Amino acid sequence: MRTTPARLWLLTAAAVVAVGGLAVSAGSTLGQARDGMEVLGHDAGPQAMATTELYLALADMDAQTADVLLMGTDHELGSGREAAEERYEESRARANEALLQAASLTEGDTVEEVNVQAVLDGIGEYERAAGEALLLNDEAGAAPGEVDGDALERYREGSHLMHTDLMPKAFNLGLDSSAIVRANHEDGQEAVALGLAWVGGSGVIAVGVLAGFQLYLRGRFRRRLNAPLIAATAATAVLTVGVIVALNGSGNDQSRAKEEGLDAAMALSRATAVATDMQADQSRFLLDPEHADHHQQVYLERAQAVLFRPASDLEEYYEQVAEVAEDYPDLPGSGEQADGDEDADPGTLGYLGEDARQALLPAERETLGEVLTAYDTLQDADRDMRGLDADGDRSGAIDARMDIAHHEDGAFTEYTYALDRLIDLHGAQFEAGIESGERSLSVWTWLLPAGTVLVLVLIAAGVRPRLAEYR
Repeated sequence: MRTTPARLWLLTAAAVVAVGGLAVSAGSTLGQARDGMEVLGHDAGPQAMATTELYLALADMDAQTADVLLMGTDHELGSGREAAEERYEESRARANEALLQAASLTEGDTVEEVNVQAVLDGIGEYERAAGEALLLNDEAGAAPGEVDGDALERYREGSHLMHTDLMPKAFNLGLDSSAIVRANHEDGQEAVALGLAWVGGSGVIAVGVLAGFQLYLRGRFRRRLNAPLIAATAATAVLTVGVIVALNGSGNDQSRAKEEGLDAAMALSRATAVATDMQADQSRFLLDPEHADHHQQVYLERAQAVLFRPASDLEEYYEQVAEVAEDYPDLPGSGEQADGDEDADPGTLGYLGEDARQALLPAERETLGEVLTAYDTLQDADRDMRGLDADGDRSGAIDARMDIAHHEDGAFTEYTYALDRLIDLHGAQFEAGIESGERSLSVWTWLLPAGTVLVLVLIAAGVRPRLAEYR
């Protein structure tokens, strides 16, 4: 390497290797980022969202069965028996679809695959119990609210299977799906973070080699500037910074899509599912007087999972919910507990509590207010129904329950409509985050190779005239 041409070739090779290293590191890290976006946006993310539908579908199946039993011979109560049976079949189809998605997401996990199969088998067993209960009730010609004893016992068996086996498994499948998405997201973010360091280091090395090459040419050939090499150095710096900015931007978009979009939408979907089972407890309260107190207590427990406020009974809970709806966007309770003060207000918690508010953009918080208002209306309707039953007006209580569950304008339907609008907002945030991240990455599928070729051409343009001087 004692001759100038040899040194020029060595520096040229070093520059090419440095630029190639930058291109490889950038391409690899961009590929990892694209894979992570693909998994979250089009694979595991939507599949995880679908698995939350399983719990909802199962809860709705049991709710429709309870409603049909409560109707007895009056098939026109509420939305009518035909509508309830159609709703049951729709929920059964949704459960099948959710199970397919869960099976796809948990493929390779033996334990979860067994759980998916167990839920599938259990649904068949539940349907046999529910079908027999309805048949026995029809054969007995049971009047509204006067369920045949054998039919009630068979329904209890099916509902017990649903609530102690199928729905817990379904709920856990949803949680496991969320965990899979979270693990994939975290692993992808860590890989991209390492890649960013690799890209940054490669870019610094490439710029340093090109700058050193420029200084060598300036000293050896007594020329102040080598324009092509300066352009190559600038282009390399731009490529490095551009890739880093794109990776950071896509990472932020992906996190926003997951946290403000998917995670929040899944949590609210669970709120729909728990509330569906909660309002079905109203029918169980009326059709099974022997266990009415139990169903009332379970209703309160499920209601507090949806929106938690400290309350020892339903009457107190009704008042607390009304306060939440009235005070929104402020939420009662500081959530801070003084040392040694076990009676301090824990705050407004549950699926519709503080976490739901924090996940929304300020301009979208009005939608949560609509959900809380609808939830308060649902609790008012529940209080009216239980009041009629306590006053001995069983027929009026049954009518009130059927009005709550009416598929067009019932209090529960209005609540789910409002909640669906809120879920759609988070769904839109999820899609916007994925689209933004994919858009910022997609341009580099051609820009990175084009920029690399440009830099190499500029290096050649800067070195060739110097080498020509030694021919």
